[in-house]
Amino acid sequence: MKPNPRKERSTIRDIAALSGLSIASISRYFNGLKVRQTTAEKIEKALEQSDYAPNIAAKFMKGQRTGVIGLILPEISHPFFAMIAEGAIAEARENDQLILISSSKGSRENEKVAVEQFSRSVIDGLIYIPVSHPENIPSIESFRNIPLVVAGRIDVFPNIPHIYTDNNKGGYIATKYLIKQGRRDIGFFGSFWEAPCETRDIREVSLSTLAGTYSTVERFKGYLRALEEEGIPYNPDKIVLCGYGYANGYDAGRALMAKLSPIDGLLVMTSTVGSGAIEAFRDQGISVPENISVVVFDDDEIMNTSLPHLTSVQLSLRKMGIEAIRSLNKILAGEPCPNTVIDVRLKVGNSTTKKDPS
Repeated sequence: MKPNPRKERSTIRDIAALSGLSIASISRYFNGLKVRQTTAEKIEKALEQSDYAPNIAAKFMKGQRTGVIGLILPEISHPFFAMIAEGAIAEARENDQLILISSSKGSRENEKVAVEQFSRSVIDGLIYIPVSHPENIPSIESFRNIPLVVAGRIDVFPNIPHIYTDNNKGGYIATKYLIKQGRRDIGFFGSFWEAPCETRDIREVSLSTLAGTYSTVERFKGYLRALEEEGIPYNPDKIVLCGYGYANGYDAGRALMAKLSPIDGLLVMTSTVGSGAIEAFRDQGISVPENISVVVFDDDEIMNTSLPHLTSVQLSLRKMGIEAIRSLNKILAGEPCPNTVIDVRLKVGNSTTKKDPS
């Protein structure tokens, strides 16, 4: 058998031997305590000659930053959350930080377990994208004073920075655009991991304290605002609640058609759900965009492979991840850190067109 060529990583004793100094002097240097200039120079020279790296757990026990940040999100395989994670990882890398990710798989119980695990780990801070609404989210005490930033949601905890896209504006501009295209029978597909209500009750939820915890409900509020401005009555028969997958979109499309309520425009929460709905419509001989124009909420980096190119409210998901890390680092530096609202914009694609007046 060939000998293992891998070399053991250097220890603090090796640094002591290389520098000719005591372990106590080197410990003082690593702990940020004052040492003589000549001592610091000897240690730095020894470090250059070795591959020594301070142990993360040891740094944690000494009250130092570990350079490790936790990220809890609802579903790592979902493109929406994957893009947020990509932005967070890129920004953390720029700051020589490492991200540990936990996916709650859309489950409230898994989310609570992840919070408990991170509260006992050696992280400097936590970025949290909740699955749950306020009645089920772990209490702020569960985080055990970990520096915390909430992403993708509004008003989850008081006095904690929140990073989120302007979903209310997104729902508003998407609906206004469809109305300007001559479409007034506009439907809404609301996607949830776990729906907070029945379809008939979503309007009441939009008026409650739960609203900001769900991006879908914030978009629904913008949708209602645009309808009201244009004098278009709200019709619950044009609303379908569903999940986030392609099959969910297909089933929602069939459910909408079964309601027999006239539809000429539709807001959908993701391009995946939108593509499923479009297939359901086409299976019934309904043309998109001529008969029904569809607007989705998504990000170009996710949608580049989708055909046809869908009209979309652009969410800048990577930017959300970047801003979450920046906000957390402000907290760690003791700087003021307000909420960050990320603007949205409409990008016109092939899934919308002007309604034929005939």
